[in-house]
Amino acid sequence: MPAFNVVSSIEIDVPASRVREALSDFKTWPIWSPWLIMERECKVTYKGSAGELGHGYDWDGQKVGAGGMTLTSLDANRMEADLLFLKPWKSKADIVFEFESVDDSKTHVKWFMDSSLPFFMFFMLKKMKAMIGGDYDRGLSMLKDYLETGKVPSNTVVEGVVDVPASLYAGKTYHAAISDISDSMGAAFPEVFNAVTESKAQINGMPFSIYHNMDIVKKTCMYTAAIPVAESVDAGHGVQCSDRPACKALKVVHTGPYRHLGNGWSTGMSDMRHAKLKMDKANPPFELYVNDPEDTPEESLVTEIYMPVKG
Repeated sequence: MPAFNVVSSIEIDVPASRVREALSDFKTWPIWSPWLIMERECKVTYKGSAGELGHGYDWDGQKVGAGGMTLTSLDANRMEADLLFLKPWKSKADIVFEFESVDDSKTHVKWFMDSSLPFFMFFMLKKMKAMIGGDYDRGLSMLKDYLETGKVPSNTVVEGVVDVPASLYAGKTYHAAISDISDSMGAAFPEVFNAVTESKAQINGMPFSIYHNMDIVKKTCMYTAAIPVAESVDAGHGVQCSDRPACKALKVVHTGPYRHLGNGWSTGMSDMRHAKLKMDKANPPFELYVNDPEDTPEESLVTEIYMPVKG
């Protein structure tokens, strides 16, 4: 069976003992788990006592499948667990967390997985490894928020398939590493906005990003930073006007910091698979920023995600 391993890491501003305490209590996992957050109504049951060998949890959901995790080893700097997947297919994995004290109030956390895919899925090996790596990154980011602040400011609501009107926009296309998207957009939108303002075009709505390509294996992205305008203008500076066509799309609304937007996208993709919707590859997905990050608390930022579908 095709084997693979995944590792992700993060620094969290709490002592290692606090990290160990949270990770070894599976009742905390629904708060920050990158999978359970996609299906809040998923059935979760627990066994054993927190921090003791044999402690674990089982989950059974319509969208995230079914399985269980059991604590098998725990010491001051390491935790091991067995992970069993039952649906959508059966497989096993070895899970390891390492927590190394950077100082008395900061911990370097590593999350490992060793697993394998069914033989008939050998062609999915690179993509599956990249997907789980992205899930690990999302999970550790939420774990950091939870341990440092006591909460995870990320809420996702799937509103279903909606009709999206066409939009004329002025925009410019950029390439970036997925890990650098936030910084890239932080520079891109002011550039486009300044060009539109200089052209004296009438802005006709909130800005949005069109994702032309998202290569999770190579970890690269091509997107257009777009600002809707009332009429076509020559903005210069590489900014061009174009039409985003009308479409039907699965609408997902995420509330919270942009660093947690992956939760909205992952939840939307999970709902697409569950509802057996097919992505309209002729129309790339996009996200619309409902409020201004310069004068909105990050936990109140609202982003609408649209995934065009066929039919």
